[in-house]
Amino acid sequence: MKKWIGIIIGVIAVLAVTVIVLFNFTNIFQANEDEALNEYVSNFEEGSYEEIYENLSAEHREEYSAEDVTERYEKFYEDLGVEKREINNLELDEENSTDVHKIYDGEWAIDSAYGELSKDIEVSLLYNEEENDWHVEWTPDMIIPELGNHVLDFNFTKGERGEIQDKSGEPLAFNGHKEVVGFIAGEVEEEDLTALSDTLEISEESLESTFNQEWISEGMFVPIKETHRFSDEDKAGFEENNLQVQEEPAREYELDAATFHLLGYVGGVNAEELEESDYLSEGDVTGKRGLEQLYDERLQPKSGYEIAITDDSGNVVETLFNEAAEDGSDIVLTIDKELQEIIYSEMEDDSGSSVALDPANGDMMATVSYPSPSPYDFMFGISQNELEELQNDDENPLVGKFNRTTSPGSTQKILSALVALNTDGFDRDATREISGKSWQQDDSWGGYSVNRYHVEDGAFDLDRAITSSDNIYFAQTMLELGGERFTEGMHALGIGEEYDTDYPIYTSQVSNEEQIENEVLLADSAYGQGELLISPIQITSIYAGVINGGDIYVPHILADSEDEIQVENIADEDDLDYLESAMRSVVTDYHASDMERDYASFAGKTGTSENKMSQDTRGSETGWFIGYDQDSKDMILSLYAEDVEDRGMSEYSAQKFADIQDEYRDAE
Repeated sequence: MKKWIGIIIGVIAVLAVTVIVLFNFTNIFQANEDEALNEYVSNFEEGSYEEIYENLSAEHREEYSAEDVTERYEKFYEDLGVEKREINNLELDEENSTDVHKIYDGEWAIDSAYGELSKDIEVSLLYNEEENDWHVEWTPDMIIPELGNHVLDFNFTKGERGEIQDKSGEPLAFNGHKEVVGFIAGEVEEEDLTALSDTLEISEESLESTFNQEWISEGMFVPIKETHRFSDEDKAGFEENNLQVQEEPAREYELDAATFHLLGYVGGVNAEELEESDYLSEGDVTGKRGLEQLYDERLQPKSGYEIAITDDSGNVVETLFNEAAEDGSDIVLTIDKELQEIIYSEMEDDSGSSVALDPANGDMMATVSYPSPSPYDFMFGISQNELEELQNDDENPLVGKFNRTTSPGSTQKILSALVALNTDGFDRDATREISGKSWQQDDSWGGYSVNRYHVEDGAFDLDRAITSSDNIYFAQTMLELGGERFTEGMHALGIGEEYDTDYPIYTSQVSNEEQIENEVLLADSAYGQGELLISPIQITSIYAGVINGGDIYVPHILADSEDEIQVENIADEDDLDYLESAMRSVVTDYHASDMERDYASFAGKTGTSENKMSQDTRGSETGWFIGYDQDSKDMILSLYAEDVEDRGMSEYSAQKFADIQDEYRDAE
C-alpha cells in the first residue's frame, strides 16, 4: 500500500512539473510572439526600416535584400512626404491562424503631404523552429497595402496662370508661346554648331557645353536659344544651318513695352522667393515686377496630381491620392488697352509719364512711363552689358514714373488755389498789381526772386493768375496766408497721406520738414517748386475732384475694387465752377492753336518744373499738362515730358495732350 501511495505521489509531482513547464513555455511562446509584433509596429511607426529588416527571418532576408526593404520604404515615404505612420487596432484572426502562423488584421494609416490615407493591413507572424523565435512575414504590402511588386506612379499636372485683362476683358498678359531654336541630336556636328557663334550671338564655349550635355540622346531636340519671336530673316538663316525653331508655352504681353512698368514680367522662382513664400514650389513661374508680382498669388495656378499604384504596363491598379489642377484667377483691370497703347506711342520722343483717370470713381484708365524696356528682354535673358546700359540711361527706362513723386510745376497752382479758396478771408476777386518779370519780398531774399514765364502787367485776380500761370501772384498770396495754412490746406487735399489702394503709390510731401518756415521755400512751393513732391497719379486724382463735384477718389486699378472716396467736398460748388472756368480759359486764351477742337471743349492747366543748381543758370525743364473735356468729363488726363526747354516748354505738353485725344477719339 505504501508503495502505491509513493507511486501516486511521484506521478502527481511529475504531472505538476510538466504542467508548470508547459505553462511557462506557453507564456514564453506567447511573449515572443507579442514582442515580435509590437517591435515591428514600433519600428514602422518610428521609421526604423533597418531594424525592420534586421528582425526578418533568415529566409526572408534571403528573399529580400536590405535595399529592397529599407530603400523602398525610404523612397516611397519620402516621395509621398510622409510625416506620420501608424498601425492600429490589430486583432488576431483566430480562424485562419495556426500555432506557428499568426495572422493579425488591423488598420494602416499615413499622414502625407498629399493628405491622409488609411487601408486595411494584414500582419503575418511565422514561428521559426530553428531560431525558436517569431518573425514578421514581410512583403512589399507592408510598405503600402496591396502594393505588391507594382510601382508608385506620380503624375503631376499644372493649371494655367491667370490672365491680366483690360476693362473690356481684352488680354494684356496671357499664356501664349515663345520660340526656341535648337538642333536634332545626330543631325548637326559640333564644329558646325560652334561656327554659328556670331549668328546665334552665343560664345563658342557655351555652344560646346550645350552640344555635349550628358542627357542628350540620338534624335532629341536640343534647345540653344529662346526668345519671344525670331525674325523671318533669323529663321531663314537657322534653316540653312540645319537648325529648327519650335514653339513652347510662355507668358506674352499684348502691348509689350507699353505695359512693362504696369504689368511687369514673369520668370522662374528663385531660392529667396521660395523661402519667403508659403504658396510657391520649386519649378513654379512667378511674377517679377508690377502687377504680375503684386498679385502673383491670385494669378498662380494650383497644381494637380494623381498618385497611383500601377502595374508593369502603366495601368492604374489603385489611385491613392488625386486632386485636379486649377487655373489661376484672371484679373480684370480698369485700364483701357487702346488708350494705354495710344499714349505710349505718342510719347515715343519723350522721357516722361502719363496717367488717365475716370473722375467719377478713380478708375485708372492708363498708366504710362516712357521709355520702357520690353518684358521679353528680362524673360529670355539680358546680358550684363545690356542691363548696365539700361541702368545708366539718363532717361531712366527702368523707373516707373507714373506712381513716383516728382515736382508738379505750375499744375500745383490749382491745388494752391484750393488752399486759398478754403481759407477764411480770402477774396478770389481781389486784385494784385503785378508788373515786371521778377519779384522779391524784400532785401532779405538777397539775389533770389520769383520769376514769371508770361510777363503781363496789370491787376491780377485768382482767375487771371490761373489762366496766365502767374508765379508772382501765387507767391504773394501764399506768403500772406502763411506756411502753416499752406501745409494744413495741402494735407487736407491728401498730400502726405499714405494710400491704402490696390496699386502702390509713393507718398507725397509738402516739404522735407513738417512745417515750412522759410519764406522763399513757401513762395516757391505755392507755384509748384520748392520741396513739393507729388506723383502723377495723385495730382490727377485731385484734379478729378475739381471736375466731379468735389470728391477725391482713391485711385484704383482692379475692376473689382470698391470705389472709395479719400477726401470729400474739397471746395464749395461755386468755387469748383470758378476753377473749371479758369482752366477752360487756359486753353482758349493761351493754347487755342494747340488744343481747340470741334469735337471737345478742352480745359486744364499747364506747368513747368525746372531742375537747376542755382537761379543764375538754366536747368532742364519738365513740361506738364493736366486736362479734360468739359463737354463729357469722362476722363482726366495728365502727362509730363522732360527736357522741353527747347521744344516749346509747356506748350509742347499741351499739344501732346491734344494729339492723344485726337487719336483716342478716332479709335473709339
